[in-house]
Amino acid sequence: MTADPAVTVVAEGRLATLNEAGFLDGSDCVVATRICRQLGEEVGGDAALALAFAVRAVRDGSTALSLNSVAALTADLDDEDDVDGEPPTVGDTVELPESGAWLEAVRSSPLVAAGVLRVDLGLVYLDRYHGDERLIADALRRRGATSVLPVDMEVVEDVVRDRTLDDAQKAAVRRVAERATTVLTGGPGMGKTYTIATVIRALGDSSGQTLRIGLAAPTGKAAARMNEVLEDELAHASSISPAMTLHRMLGSKPSNSQRFRHDARNPLPHDLVVVDEASMVSLSMMARLVEALAPSARLLLVGDPDQLASVEAGSVLADLVRGLEPGGSVVRLTENHRLREDRAGLAAAFRTGDAEAVLDAVDTATTGVTFIETDEPGLDLLPQVVEHAVRLRELALDGDSVGALAHVGTNRLLCAHRTGPFGTRRWNQLVERALAERAPEVALQTMYVGRPILVTRNDYGLGVRNGDAGVIIRTDDGPLAVIETASGFLSLAPWRLSDIETMHAMTVHKAQGSQAENVVVIVPPPRSRLLTREMLYTAITRAEQHLTIVGSRDAVRQAVEATAQRSSGLAARLAN
Repeated sequence: MTADPAVTVVAEGRLATLNEAGFLDGSDCVVATRICRQLGEEVGGDAALALAFAVRAVRDGSTALSLNSVAALTADLDDEDDVDGEPPTVGDTVELPESGAWLEAVRSSPLVAAGVLRVDLGLVYLDRYHGDERLIADALRRRGATSVLPVDMEVVEDVVRDRTLDDAQKAAVRRVAERATTVLTGGPGMGKTYTIATVIRALGDSSGQTLRIGLAAPTGKAAARMNEVLEDELAHASSISPAMTLHRMLGSKPSNSQRFRHDARNPLPHDLVVVDEASMVSLSMMARLVEALAPSARLLLVGDPDQLASVEAGSVLADLVRGLEPGGSVVRLTENHRLREDRAGLAAAFRTGDAEAVLDAVDTATTGVTFIETDEPGLDLLPQVVEHAVRLRELALDGDSVGALAHVGTNRLLCAHRTGPFGTRRWNQLVERALAERAPEVALQTMYVGRPILVTRNDYGLGVRNGDAGVIIRTDDGPLAVIETASGFLSLAPWRLSDIETMHAMTVHKAQGSQAENVVVIVPPPRSRLLTREMLYTAITRAEQHLTIVGSRDAVRQAVEATAQRSSGLAARLAN
């Protein structure tokens, strides 16, 4: 029998019980046990329990632990199969202390005295995340009183009048001109990118000097898309650098993933920094960004707070919207400029959280949206997925790298899970089996011609970034991997790539920041812990032309009604 890597023999007492029941991962328990032993804290005590759950909270995306929420936690569902019956709660497994007494026990523990844990705003923090939250809040408050590089508001108004903008877009341009920090939010098709372009033109024309503008996004794919849609602005001014990843803008250090070349002592050389797809920015990355801004620089954060948050800890954009909106630093775009009526209505219904309105929008859609109602989604319901893979292979066999890369971007099959019957692993296998029926070599070769690939880790030596997509094509010299990066197309031998995965299907998280003409969304069953409004909203808004939703009505309804819960104190800090 193979040992479960999530279970550790190191844990004792309640930690061991919770680990065996699946409420705590082995890594949560190992960290808590080792630190408590080093500091003389009781391994089975209340503070040790809080430390283990604080580690789990970060793993689940929170930046802090609310002790009130622990009793309601349920074990992560097995991705491989649905679980029959109701899952146990933590309270069924161990007796938890009352939250107030528990918080006081943590506050008086050696873990707090040693700075491992912090108790603040009624939450329990790991020290690093507490520090980053405070850094962001303090920096943005200081920036509120900062004198930014002045601009001529009459020139700004001239640019605003020359462009076709709705009232909210006009307000956003003026706000960026007047303030040190602005957050611009809105759903797909509401004109965020056009507003960015107007901001760049208005500030560039009105500053009276060359305005140094830096454009960035969390992923290489999002940066490449930013360059595409801002092509005219990039050509208009030589002082604007092409968009790049935040890691690259800050100056990544391969030897230290938490520190960068640009920081408070060596600030970024930009007068205006624009970050698109800001919903994907983690707490740590936002902290590194704001501390690297020059005192006189403007910051414009653009994104959709209703989308999924970062895969790392933090729901920073949503926190910034809640914390900064009362002070006037947030502009919400609400007028649709691009989406067809059916998809625009569906997205709007999702944002309001009205499940019946969402289902009604799906049922009444005449163009742009298809709903395949089923509890058991299969490839037989989606012939277009196989057709897309077959055509991709044909282009790759012809050695048409440009055509193949363009074709990769026409269709997306999105899943919430990586494993199990609703996960990317199964769906990639289904597509590959369908291909192998036509071309048996697909089943025999890892780097088969026509394999769509997704880079999953930055490789600075090769020049590829997490999120870059590509395809294996045939050449006279053998198979070649052609990848679309933020800097353009890159060709290299496929065996040089170590961190890639097949992309016939991809997770919703990894699709964030990109679009496709046609999108198919596999909705997991109601019991899935990943079934949230943010997940499904992010998935459905990836489609540019046609959206296909595959799943049950109950699953769609639950997704709309279940919002992702991430504990954080950032919004409260900013509002104070």
